[in-house]
Amino acid sequence: MTVSYPYSLAYFADILRISSVIWDVQRNDQFSGTGDGRVWQAELATPLWIGTVSLIKMENDAAKQIAAMIRKLHGAQEAMFIYDPLSKYPQFDPDGSIIGTRVVTIGAVAADLDGLSLRNLPPGYRLTVGDKMQIAYSANPTRYAFLEVSENVVADGQGTTPVFGVFPHVSAGIAANLQVTLVKPACRCVVVPGSHNPGTAAKMHTEGAGFKVIQKK
Repeated sequence: MTVSYPYSLAYFADILRISSVIWDVQRNDQFSGTGDGRVWQAELATPLWIGTVSLIKMENDAAKQIAAMIRKLHGAQEAMFIYDPLSKYPQFDPDGSIIGTRVVTIGAVAADLDGLSLRNLPPGYRLTVGDKMQIAYSANPTRYAFLEVSENVVADGQGTTPVFGVFPHVSAGIAANLQVTLVKPACRCVVVPGSHNPGTAAKMHTEGAGFKVIQKK
């Protein structure tokens, strides 16, 4: 069986032994201003999610396996799915048991692409600022949005939310009825070239391993 890309969560992200992570965005803006303090900002491209992952001290064999899997990504040529380890589940549902196997979908997208609504949630289900979601859209190739909830919202008795704000803006091509992943929502990323540190081995353990990723839609 050959290696398939992008790496699935079960193949890669779920086996990582993470000690710490910095999860943030890389903005792509241009600024200009005047001497009286006025500032203008132009967003040249959509912000991209970035992550700095540090791994725990581990057995040499485990570290070798992770390093080999990262090398097999051929730098930034191939992608993997990875999640924010602090946001594997909505804060209201810390183990995903409330939402269970429900297939959540988009109800509507705001006209200004600044928000969306969801449906088929459990009645009264809450989404909290900072929760994450993953949406697959388009085809040939399939693209993936990784969005963050920007305001608290509650589903009504039919499991539908009002439109709520998300970050970044909803991508063109995302529309009603597309499926939304709230349990282990993943970001499609590549390893930042030159960022992989396989760690330092001493006797039976390796420490200091880590890498950086950047979103690839």
